[in-house]
Amino acid sequence: MSETEPSPNPLPPAPRLNRDTLLLLGALALLGLGVALTFVFSPGINDVSTPSPVPSVIGTRPPTQVGVYPGIATTVPAGGAVTSSPAYPVDQPTTLVSNLAQTQTSVVVEITALAATVQAESVVTATTVPAYPVPEGTPPALPTIPPTATFTPSVPPPTILPPTVPPPPTPTSADLVIDDSPTVPPLPTAILVPTATPAPTPIPALVLRGSTRWAAGQGPIVLNRDVQIPAGSELIIEPGVEVRLAPGVAIYVDGGRMIALGQPDQPVRFVAATGTRWSGIFGRPGGFIALEHTDIRGGGLGGVVLVGEEGGLVVRFSRITDNGGGVLVADSQFELSYSEIAGNDIPFGAALEVSYSRGNSVKLIGNRIAGNRLSTGAPMVRLANQNARETLNLTVEGNLFRGGSANLQLTTNGILQGSVVCNALVGDNLGLSVRTETLQVKPDGTFLMPLRIEQNRIEGHTPVIRPTYLTFGIGRGAASEIALDMRNNWWGHASGPYEPDSNPLGSGDAVGSNITFAPWLTAPPSCVPVQ
Repeated sequence: MSETEPSPNPLPPAPRLNRDTLLLLGALALLGLGVALTFVFSPGINDVSTPSPVPSVIGTRPPTQVGVYPGIATTVPAGGAVTSSPAYPVDQPTTLVSNLAQTQTSVVVEITALAATVQAESVVTATTVPAYPVPEGTPPALPTIPPTATFTPSVPPPTILPPTVPPPPTPTSADLVIDDSPTVPPLPTAILVPTATPAPTPIPALVLRGSTRWAAGQGPIVLNRDVQIPAGSELIIEPGVEVRLAPGVAIYVDGGRMIALGQPDQPVRFVAATGTRWSGIFGRPGGFIALEHTDIRGGGLGGVVLVGEEGGLVVRFSRITDNGGGVLVADSQFELSYSEIAGNDIPFGAALEVSYSRGNSVKLIGNRIAGNRLSTGAPMVRLANQNARETLNLTVEGNLFRGGSANLQLTTNGILQGSVVCNALVGDNLGLSVRTETLQVKPDGTFLMPLRIEQNRIEGHTPVIRPTYLTFGIGRGAASEIALDMRNNWWGHASGPYEPDSNPLGSGDAVGSNITFAPWLTAPPSCVPVQ
């Protein structure tokens, strides 16, 4: 301070400072010192001097890259002068100083806020401490060390000599082993050439023309291919003949006739030649098939074993057992008498399926159709009239029908006439089922169908899952969608069939409300076949 400046006012006596205030003042002093040192020792943009060129010690040479410092690449040109490039961008020092100043400023603001809080809580007020003066002037330039070019003399690669191989040792008598065994030539290697599997050649059917007769003296008749009987031809099979059919083989009665005339002690047999099923016997339009005392076994590969279509089919005193299908009749004059259809696997439909689209006649007398394995919901025997304007004539007498969703199902859109008498309808879900899509009653209330259903034995069906049916063991004897006359039948009990409204005390199999059942038989009829 000069002598001409006036003396400052005398300071008031300094207040007493506590410990917290002293710590705060010390922190502020250290912060100010750090800021001052940052500005004093920060390098300028032009502080790094450019090194002077150094004359080359060795004469002219190609340019060589010499690493003087990490980040600085020094190039020695052909003339010997050395130039260097800065390791960082030119404006980087200024940017670093600016970022550091901003960081320090934010720290100062935070510490100032903390100091204000501490001063507010302190009883004694601290005095302001003057900031340290910032030195003026430009800091001295740092000394620059010129880079020194160094070179490595060229050294020729060493010569690699081939290794010296020592001579093989001379074998002694102990090392010599003489093998006097004969030399075995190697076995030739078999070369497998793949061959394409030829497609099977279809075997043409054996066409029987004119009149052909198979006799027992010819031995078993073995059929390895299909047989066709065209129109105008016939095949007669004498008693005792056994026909063996290969897998999938069938006999087609294609407009001709096939007659098998077996006897009770010499039946005609159609059996499988191997353990695989053969196909079947198929009557096509115009064909006629007659089988008497004939056994059909092991067929039905396609789901049916005997077919009559738009022709004629007569089966008497015959057995159709252990097949993969049943009997199918369509628009053919059909008779099945004193025969058995049992023990077959039926994949679809009924064991005996008969249907007509333009009226015809059906005769079922004295047969046993039972014990076949059916699909769910299929009846054991189904007779169908599909034409609403045609009449189907029925003669169903003295048969035993057991099992199925219904033992006997009549499906009709037209008129059914004839007789259903002296039959046994027993077992499984239902005895007789009549289904239709047309009204079958005259306007005056009388029955339209002249169909007589009487003297039948209807019993032994599974009770319906209802309290009354389960308590008294009452099954369903008959159900009909049209008005049906079923008087004079046996329902399994002398009290008659159970009907909730008209015969609630009946203990026999139940009947539907469309069925007229009184009077009923009080004992089984004698004409019914033995079960």
